[in-house]
Amino acid sequence: MEKKKFIDRYDFEKQVSLSIDAIKSLKKEKAYKTHLPDFPIHESIATSSKKNKGDFKVKFFVDGIFDYKYMQDFKKFGINEKITFNNDGRISCINANSTTKTSITLSSPKVISISVDNFQQLNNEDYNDKILRLIVPTEIEAEFGVFSCKSIHISGTTTFCGLLEIVVNDKNYHLFKHKNDDTKESFLIIDSLENNDFEEFKTNTSAILLAFGFITGNFFQNDYYYQIIKEDNVIIAEATAYYKKEPSIITHASLFNPMDFRDYLKHLGQEKALDKMSLQLKPEVFSRMCDLIIKNVTLARSIKLILEGNQSKLLLLKAGIYSIALETITGFISKENKEKLKPITDKKLSDLMIDKFNKILLEYEGFISDYGNDILKAKIENINSPTNSKKLSKPFEILNLKLTKSELLVLNHRNKFLHGTSPFKETDLENKENDIAYISKKLLTLCNSLILKYCGYTGHMTDYGGFHQLNWEDKVTEHLFKVI
Repeated sequence: MEKKKFIDRYDFEKQVSLSIDAIKSLKKEKAYKTHLPDFPIHESIATSSKKNKGDFKVKFFVDGIFDYKYMQDFKKFGINEKITFNNDGRISCINANSTTKTSITLSSPKVISISVDNFQQLNNEDYNDKILRLIVPTEIEAEFGVFSCKSIHISGTTTFCGLLEIVVNDKNYHLFKHKNDDTKESFLIIDSLENNDFEEFKTNTSAILLAFGFITGNFFQNDYYYQIIKEDNVIIAEATAYYKKEPSIITHASLFNPMDFRDYLKHLGQEKALDKMSLQLKPEVFSRMCDLIIKNVTLARSIKLILEGNQSKLLLLKAGIYSIALETITGFISKENKEKLKPITDKKLSDLMIDKFNKILLEYEGFISDYGNDILKAKIENINSPTNSKKLSKPFEILNLKLTKSELLVLNHRNKFLHGTSPFKETDLENKENDIAYISKKLLTLCNSLILKYCGYTGHMTDYGGFHQLNWEDKVTEHLFKVI
């Protein structure tokens, strides 16, 4: 009974120390015998190693004299093929086309050095139908305060808001963080709770990390370590696969700030509004977002655009990126609701009008050039299509997002940024930095609100335009938070 009382103090317990040790072991320098028949590096001695902030490097020590064809095209050595290694019966490999940099010495034996974005124990198929874990070393500790989370116990330390339960593609996952105070290392970790295929796991975890980056403003990438997890009294990593990703995006541009929002409502005397909404993002909404990211590649691309915009230092570029993201988001929402955007909802009436217009054009086509006829025919066929401005504003109406006058004005500015200009004269730009910063932050807020609402979220969100006014302007006309 005493043991049960202790366990009830937290929701989940995780073992990660042996997993992290396995990563450190993979990075340490090791020697192998190479297996790649029909290529010069076959049966050569190879070494692998990785520094914490460096590339994963492999060196091949090759005997023999090679003609100029090999020296002109390093691929002839086999460095872009799938390469298998043996270390005392333990198989490792580099998947095909994983080499990113190559150098070669003129010594004997020759040393071929390559940097790779993949190095793994076992083959891809060996990771199928297994319990899998993804470990991402993070530059800073991941923040879970905006989520409705569970408590987690790791290595004697309990974090009361440190694990998020997620369901993606009908598979269950745990997303959690771990920080080693002794080594100052931080990690973001995803565990599958049932067997996954490797590609399925990579797809689902990529969606989870992208959604987490969108919500928190911190998209952790750099180095991914996938592991086969086996429980035998303790949790061990049977195999580890390293994949190099793009650099992380760290901006802290969180979509929510639960505590500040509570204080804001208190200041306005509207605390009762909290009875109707949750301060933290619910797991089911986050799970739905992950599912939509997988199903809708345009949504995923829009989120990546927003994250890129968040880290841009150039105001015009930032506003341009947000404008592209806004155009992309409203584009796929309009496409999914094309019947609602048509000016004429009755298809029979629409077809009748198009037919009449075509007859009128036919009557006068002899007086119009071929070029003119082609344009008019295209316009008639698309007469029941909305204008570009309606395609931009109608999605807000469809998702029941009310726009203020200032937001409508900002919405109309987006076309200028799309074409590489701004709403202001070139001669005035130096004095308009504050205005452009405000517009870009409102564009960001509009993008965020569309995506959140599209994913089924209701509640508060940060209005970056309002915070910009609070920090940089004398007068605050916008709210600091929007309720959607």
